Amino acid sequence: MRRSPVAALLVILLATQVMCRNASGVQRIHGMNFAHSMAQGKGYGTEASLQSLRDLERLGVDAIAITPFGFQRSSGDTEIHWVGRGRHGIAETDDRMRAVARQAHQLGLRVMLKPHIWLRAPGWPGSINHDTEGEWNAWFASYREFILHYARLAEESEIASLCIGNELVNTSRHERDWRRIIADVRRVYHGQLTYGANVTEVFDVPFWDALDFIGVSAYFPLSDAHAPTTDDLARGWKPIVTALERLSRNKRRPVVFTELGYRSSDTAVIRPWEHRGGASNVELQARAYEAFFRSVWPQPWFGGVYIWKWESYPSHALRDDSDFPIENKPAAIVVRRYFRRGQK
Repeated sequence: MRRSPVAALLVILLATQVMCRNASGVQRIHGMNFAHSMAQGKGYGTEASLQSLRDLERLGVDAIAITPFGFQRSSGDTEIHWVGRGRHGIAETDDRMRAVARQAHQLGLRVMLKPHIWLRAPGWPGSINHDTEGEWNAWFASYREFILHYARLAEESEIASLCIGNELVNTSRHERDWRRIIADVRRVYHGQLTYGANVTEVFDVPFWDALDFIGVSAYFPLSDAHAPTTDDLARGWKPIVTALERLSRNKRRPVVFTELGYRSSDTAVIRPWEHRGGASNVELQARAYEAFFRSVWPQPWFGGVYIWKWESYPSHALRDDSDFPIENKPAAIVVRRYFRRGQK
């Protein structure tokens, strides 16, 4: 029996989806963390942003994570501030978040909203901590207001998934508070939920069962060497893959790398989380991604990755710099090869 052209197209689309799914039935994410630029005319929702998204589409990216920031003055402070509805010039306002989500949807890209908390250096989200129950209650009350704001924005903008927290290491042991926040978020937002765990907490987060998939900022050290081979790096992944597989099986959830990044630096696989240090080494960055795709990407429990990171304007990276972006570097060739495998 001959199919109509529409029926034939549906069959092709369904087959393509199946090729991109893992054993858990979850469509594997070919994602990128899409960072808002504070430069005039280069941020979310601008023409530069649209062009940068088109570049990602050609790379084989099918999903982006957009990252508004809340601001906390110190690790012990209990109040979170964010831009939200204000104009605030070049900052990531709600209007900018809506605009970049529309741009992504126009190109057929899925969107994850992944709010971050920013602290003055040397503070970072994992250093947030409090001494008393009263301080914790105040912090969670402020955080609840912050994340519910973005949950409502995600619902309104038809965003596919929401990361309810990112690398908040000392907070995740407060299971009851997080379960209350998750329940409150689900009342206003109906997409998928995750939490972006740090590598030191991912195996101990007590509320994975309340979320749709396990998220992790996958900055796992892979080698102590400055010039490891791809095979060396693949061996570095073996115990990590075993541990993540066990976690996925025990929690009955796929694992998604909500962040995975390597600087084009010769210290990139020794301390992947560092933002500075080491000489430029674009070849090592490419080998690190090759090892990831060989070791982790084929795993049946793996739900996909959001690479860290790509800026919201073209030509944001130089081939010989030592930063995270892969644009104009050999690592982009590696990512494109794996992301576009099986695509037309």
